[in-house]
Amino acid sequence: MTLVSSVVWGQEKIDYNKLESEEVNLQTNGAVFLSGETVYISAFSFLGSSSRPSPLSKILYVTLVDDTGEEVNFQKIALNKGRGSGDIFLGTSLETGHYKLIAYTRWMLNFGKQHFFEKDLILINPYRRRKADKPYSDYPEYLENISFLEMTSPYLSIALNKNILKPRQPLKIELKTQGKDALSGSYALSVKKIDSLDFIKMQSSVELNWNFNQNLNTDGFLAPELRGALVSGKLNLPDKNGEKENKTVVLSFLDADRTPEFALTDDAGRFTWVLEELPTSRQTMGEAIGIENVYDFEIFEDPRPEYSDLTFQSIGIDRDLKNLIERRSVANQIENAYYQFKPDTIIETPKKRPFYIDAGKTFTLADFTRFDTLKETFTEIIQGGAVRTRNGKPVFKVETSNFIKGNEEYQTLLLVDGIFVTDNNFLYNYPARNIESITVVPEEYYIGPQRFSGVLDIRSFNADFKRQYMSQVAQAKSINAVAIQKNYFHQRYDNDQNQTLSNIPDYRYQLLWKPLIFFQNNSKILNCYTSDVTGMFEVVVSGFTGSGQPVFVKSFFEVTN
Repeated sequence: MTLVSSVVWGQEKIDYNKLESEEVNLQTNGAVFLSGETVYISAFSFLGSSSRPSPLSKILYVTLVDDTGEEVNFQKIALNKGRGSGDIFLGTSLETGHYKLIAYTRWMLNFGKQHFFEKDLILINPYRRRKADKPYSDYPEYLENISFLEMTSPYLSIALNKNILKPRQPLKIELKTQGKDALSGSYALSVKKIDSLDFIKMQSSVELNWNFNQNLNTDGFLAPELRGALVSGKLNLPDKNGEKENKTVVLSFLDADRTPEFALTDDAGRFTWVLEELPTSRQTMGEAIGIENVYDFEIFEDPRPEYSDLTFQSIGIDRDLKNLIERRSVANQIENAYYQFKPDTIIETPKKRPFYIDAGKTFTLADFTRFDTLKETFTEIIQGGAVRTRNGKPVFKVETSNFIKGNEEYQTLLLVDGIFVTDNNFLYNYPARNIESITVVPEEYYIGPQRFSGVLDIRSFNADFKRQYMSQVAQAKSINAVAIQKNYFHQRYDNDQNQTLSNIPDYRYQLLWKPLIFFQNNSKILNCYTSDVTGMFEVVVSGFTGSGQPVFVKSFFEVTN
């Protein structure tokens, strides 16, 4: 018998009072944005006492809040040893105004909102007129004369091969660390045009003022996401006095070929899945199973704080900035129009092979005489599998040692197109000619709290069964997925493959964004190309050394015709 570790059930007990608090920091590619631009995010998570990268939380919650205290964007960013990345596209539905970028981990919710990361962002939407247009000079706390003074650090330096370039020319950036502490750190890099819209001082990692608190609030305690994303819910029984404890609740994933997750309810009908393989899609399918009954259940929203106590400023548009805004807005429109030629790519995460696959035998039905029903198919073709009748209903089984001995206490793990199927009758009546293959695994498994007598992995053509089962039987459930990791588009003009790009406009203001920079030795070379946009550009490297010392370095170059 094999034990498959997939949920909280059976994991070691943890004394949460001994866990440290966390603090987080976000570095972005700016503070003032126009509609159609993207806020790029590099995330850092630290242990409270040492300021070293935190191994505790696997998920970071990031939200963009408008001046009414409403969330206009929410996402979950995967953390690996305290580092992660994401982005927020600012659509035209968002109004001009002052926004807050907020970040926290689930564990941090126990220590109070004063420990959340908070950053001011200004959005200018030239497509939507506001009721009042006040000049920026009415808000002196946001004003700063743009300075082209380079910033240095004892930990890291920037060297550019040129300080004056022509459009579409290569720029070579050399980063050098000083000492072991800097070498073991991690950083983010942004190369972008600067203009008079950059009137908010960009918060640097150097200016952070950590405010740690180790006092754990046990009122409404929230466990940290140590092993993966936590998804919780509650069972709803038709009979309010019905037994809610020890019911198995199953979560299947509709767009991924992965093993379903199982959880056991407590005496109040509550349950929690721990998703070690982080979900990248909201679409899931849920079923709650008893011996003979299927129950309804709800999935709780992720815990969210209130934002009613945030302080915002009114923002207006200075008429003197009109031409500058129009030029930058036109550049955004052109870049977005050609996005199909300059797409970001998804970083593919290694997919886990099904835990049972090596112990199974697969029958590809095209290799055999086809039968109209699954009953006939199992009888004539599928060795080790069977369709039995229990209480007048069909049951799909695998002939494990327990089954052969007549012990049918434990059900077979029945997977069709990757989803867990409780309605055997629906599968029984499904046309066998639509089935592509059947894999039989005659082993017994514990998956979380549930024991299974063998596995049947059935695949239909084009996942047709999954679509029908979802529309007629199972409950569609939505969860908050983790943001998909990306490789951001990197413009090049140095080979024949980029001939198409050479013939289209290039109005990039953001020339390069690298959210996760690590060093193998004390030097790293990065390259990018200038665009058709002229003016002053900045190269900013921000981050933290291995011991948590902040680093913020800035250099400049000019692009001229």
